[in-house]
Parts: sequence; C-alpha cells; structure tokens
Amino acid sequence: MNKEQMQTVFLCASHLLSYPDEEWADSLADCLEAISAVPNDAIVEKMSAFIHDIQSIPARKRMEQYVETFDFGKKTNLYVTYMNTGEQRERGLELLQLKQRYKAAGFDTAEQELPDYLPLMLEFAAYAEQEHIVPLFAAYADNIDEIRKQLAAGGSPYAAVFDAIFLAFAELGVTPTPKGSV
Repeated sequence: MNKEQMQTVFLCASHLLSYPDEEWADSLADCLEAISAVPNDAIVEKMSAFIHDIQSIPARKRMEQYVETFDFGKKTNLYVTYMNTGEQRERGLELLQLKQRYKAAGFDTAEQELPDYLPLMLEFAAYAEQEHIVPLFAAYADNIDEIRKQLAAGGSPYAAVFDAIFLAFAELGVTPTPKGSV
C-alpha cells in the first residue's frame, strides 16, 4: 500500500474506534467508500464487515455496547499504556514520552484526549512519516494485540477493526511479540 492508502486505513480505523454517536453513524458510508479503494482485500473485507455489522445495530444499543466494551472493560479499554501500569504513577511518564514522540513528529495532540488513546494513535499514524509510526506501534503492538484477543474472545464486532489494523501493521513490518519470547 502506498502512503495515501495507509492513511485511509488508519483514519478509518481511528474513526471506527471512536464513540458511535449519530454523526459517527452518518459517516460510515464515507468510510466504506474510502476503504474500498485500499488494495489489501483482507483489510477491506474486515472493515466492510464491521461497518455492515454495526449498521444493523440500533443506535442506542450500539452506544451501550461501545461503552460496555471500551469504557468498562479493563482488558479492552482503548488506552494502550493502561495494560502496562494501570493507574500507577509510571503511566504518567509513559504518557509524557508519547506526547514527546508526537511533538517530535510535528503532530499536535488535542488536550482533551490522553496520548495513548488508540484512535488518537491511529490518527497520528495517518499523518506521520513511517520512521515515527513503526517504532510507536512496535512498542505497543503487544498491548493492542491483547485488546484484539480479548475482543475476539468476547465475540465483539470490534475485533474485525483490530484485525484490519494488524493487517496494516504487517505491511509496515510491525508484529506482536509471540508470548514467551523476548
């Protein structure tokens, strides 16, 4: 995939993992159209399947499902450093380092969201150069993969979005570390 196509994948994934309000739902057709131009059929299939699945869920139920999955699920929340340190003080240092990474790449983060929020990280990946993206996702691939596994085990439709993200990661050469290896 070229840079523009990778940007499309990361922006759509970022959007699909955002809170599913009415505005979000109204833009799903645009996301579906944009992702259809990506040459990786597996990514298109995963994201398209998710969009079609989520469109069939009534708005209120969709929002409740999102909150239950990502806001109340300790193992499925979208703050990727949480898995390392929880709410401990060390997490603050990790968040500061992430913010510095973004700044070094010329990406200004919004103050209303923590820098380890996966949709924000994906948005960063859509605009940053590959030399900034690869080390960032290599550092957090295991955490993101753990969220994916938890979602898949729970039968969540969001697992398909994570599968698509990892297909894009593979094109960048980023893979999670197999358990038990260093």
